[in-house]
Amino acid sequence: MNLVEHESEFRDLVVKHAAALPPQQRAIADYLLEHMQTVPFMSVPELAERTGVSEATIVRFAQRIGYGGFAELKMELVELLQERLGGTDEGDRREPGDDVLESVATLEAGNIRRTVEGIDRSTFTAVADAVFRAEHTFTFGMGVSAHLAELAAYTLVQIGVRATTLSTRYSSPREQLVAMRPSDILIALSFPPYSRQTLEMLEEARDLGAATVAVCDRLTAPAASLARWALQVKTDNMMFTNAVAAMTVVFNALATEIATSHRGRAIEAFSRINRILTEDADVIAPER
Repeated sequence: MNLVEHESEFRDLVVKHAAALPPQQRAIADYLLEHMQTVPFMSVPELAERTGVSEATIVRFAQRIGYGGFAELKMELVELLQERLGGTDEGDRREPGDDVLESVATLEAGNIRRTVEGIDRSTFTAVADAVFRAEHTFTFGMGVSAHLAELAAYTLVQIGVRATTLSTRYSSPREQLVAMRPSDILIALSFPPYSRQTLEMLEEARDLGAATVAVCDRLTAPAASLARWALQVKTDNMMFTNAVAAMTVVFNALATEIATSHRGRAIEAFSRINRILTEDADVIAPER
C-alpha cells in the first residue's frame, strides 16, 4: 500500500500526524525523520531499542500514520530509497547536488562511532584474551560475512594466531567442526537476514565445549544468545547489504589488542612474514 510517491510527501505525512501522537510514538517519528536512510534495514526489535519504546509501540505507530504495520512502512521507505539512489524509470536521476560518496562515508563513520561506543571493553578484552589462548581460531559467516570472516582470519594470522576460515561450500558447514577441540574458539558473524547455518555452527561449537564469539548487529540477535561472548557491530547501509567499515575496525582492533598484549609472538610473526615476502620479491623481480 503506497501512501506517498516521494520522500518529501512521506516526511509531510509523518509531520502531519506527529503533533497528535503519544510521546513514545512521537519519539519514533523524530527518529524516523532523522534516519530515513537506515530505518528500512532495521528490524522491529532494533528500532524499539534505538527509540526506547516497546515493539508493540512501533507497530502501533505505523498503523497510526496509515500503514497496516511496520513491514508496510518499511517497504514504502525501501521504494523511496530506490528512487533516491537512482530512480525506477530510465529518465530518473539523482539531483546534481547529491553527494553519494559523502553520504555513505557519513553513514559508515556513524556505524564506527556507535560500534566503538557500544562495545563493552571488558568483553572486548576477554575475547582478545580467549583468541590468544585458544589452540586454534575458526571464523565463519554466510554471504558478505563469509568474506569478512576471511578478513578476520587473515588479520589474526598476521600477528601469529593460528586461524582458519571455515568454508560455506560443504553440504553442511558443521561437517568441518568434526576436527574442533574444546581448546579452540569459533568467531561467527551473524547479521540480518540471519543465517540458520551460522546459528547451527555456534550451537555445534558450544556443544563441543569450544569457546564461541558472536559478532552481530545487536546483543539481542539470535547468535548472541548462543555465544559465550557477543560483540555488537553497527552495519547500517544505504544499500540492501550490511555495511562493513565498523566490522573491519573491530577485527583490526582485536588483532592490535592481542599484538600489543603479547608482543613476542606478534614480532616473531611480523619477522617471518617480512622474510617470506622479501624472498618472494626476489624470486619475481625482473632481470636487469
